[in-house]
Amino acid sequence: MDKLPRPSILTVDVGSSSIKAAIVAADGQIHALRARPTPYLAASPPAFTVDMDAIWATALALLREVVAQVGSKEIDAIAVTALGDGTWLLDCNGRPAGPALLWRDGRSSTVLDRWQREGRLEQVAYFTGTKPTTAHQTTQLAWLAESAPQILQQARHVLFAEDWIGYALTGEIAVCQSNYEHTYGHLSQAGRDRQAPLNRVLEILDLTWVLPLLPEPKSSLEVRGGLSREAGSALGLPAGLPVFAGPFDVLTAALGSGAVAPEQACSIWGTAAIHQRWTSSFQPAEPGYLVCHPQDSRRWLRFVATSAGMTNLDYWRHVLYASDPSTHDLPWPDLEANVAKIPPGADGLIYLPYLTASGERSERVGGPPGAGFLGIHEGHGRHHYLRAVYEGLAIQAARTYRRLSAAGQPLREIRVSGGGGQSNLLAQILAHATGLTVTRTANREAGLLGTAMLAMTGLGYVKDIDTFAATVVRPERVFAPDPKQSEQYRQISGKVDALLASLAHFSADSEDQGRLDRIETPSVC
Repeated sequence: MDKLPRPSILTVDVGSSSIKAAIVAADGQIHALRARPTPYLAASPPAFTVDMDAIWATALALLREVVAQVGSKEIDAIAVTALGDGTWLLDCNGRPAGPALLWRDGRSSTVLDRWQREGRLEQVAYFTGTKPTTAHQTTQLAWLAESAPQILQQARHVLFAEDWIGYALTGEIAVCQSNYEHTYGHLSQAGRDRQAPLNRVLEILDLTWVLPLLPEPKSSLEVRGGLSREAGSALGLPAGLPVFAGPFDVLTAALGSGAVAPEQACSIWGTAAIHQRWTSSFQPAEPGYLVCHPQDSRRWLRFVATSAGMTNLDYWRHVLYASDPSTHDLPWPDLEANVAKIPPGADGLIYLPYLTASGERSERVGGPPGAGFLGIHEGHGRHHYLRAVYEGLAIQAARTYRRLSAAGQPLREIRVSGGGGQSNLLAQILAHATGLTVTRTANREAGLLGTAMLAMTGLGYVKDIDTFAATVVRPERVFAPDPKQSEQYRQISGKVDALLASLAHFSADSEDQGRLDRIETPSVC
């Protein structure tokens, strides 16, 4: 391989669907990309767990392959990003205390429901800017205390995914500030007593016993540690090489997509769908998560995580087109060309995209609605169904951005990333549904690029990460909205709002269960 522009960062991204590694050069170009599926333990949803050693072994193998291709002399540092939330436990020997719970694990829903009834979620959000969900570490720890106390008895440290990989690379135990703050309290709001928000959150949630398990939070711009001799030997790299851990992939993808201006948003179409924008105010009552900008404590990323992601397209593609081998991997140009021939509105079909079994990325509407189609008739074919799924995802995104409209100035553009970001059809429908310009960038791996940018900043090569992102991230294709179609999707979105409001009358413990006479909108088929 030719000599790369320096600095060159060896990066790894531990995602929900796959683990990726590559070299990111100083010009933002990605080299020697490698990927493997994320190894899950066998379990039935809503359980989603992984063997921590298997995750590390997969990441190590990919990093080793990248180093072998580019050569050890081309690498200036290592940077790690990973999926957010979840619970990764170490014992007193620095070994996994049990399987890690990922954000997808929804078994703590009973804990969350209880906390919601008791008004604890709003109290926590005052310090974190984020209401707990079943994906949150606090909720999962409370569930473990009730359901698997034997695992917690072995635990001595509570980490997040990027911290586990950072520890495996360096032997240093710490927790990334980004994941820590939206879970336990923002340090920028703490004043002189950095422990005050943490102590208060743990008191509100009856989790004071967690305090000794939490490592000191570290900025993602701070070197986590030097590469250990053992890890260096396994990778073919010198010991002591700087290693950066975090932030988690939502924040790195926003930076890596170049969505750094207040009027820019970023939609990550992965296993989940994440819709986000920047804000200059700490607003605890706003929806979704609040994450501090890694270089500016006066700016926050406000994002809403939803289940309306690629799981939906993968599931229905498999159900509807299982016998067609050309539809196994995105992009699906032939299939999408046929689906695009179906007019907007899918001939009356409406799709609710709440497919996840655990509900941790679904709207809470007084009872889990699940995924489903409304308006089915015998004239619909499989292209109609898939068109409705695409539209359901885009309409959910548009509804989310309307909820985020109070977070800052009017939006003009959405940058798309993740596997679904490569779909021309999804990007175009998103533009119509939101009424905003949608841009796909030339870089396919926004998470890897974003975490490399942070490492370059931490090393001192980059002064301002926002300016650097705006410079190196180049648009590849722009999708413009059509006003007529935007109006059609606004009308469909209104129907979805009414449908969800009707479903809010239902819950498993409601006195009105089964009382269809009280529902003012059509029932769901």
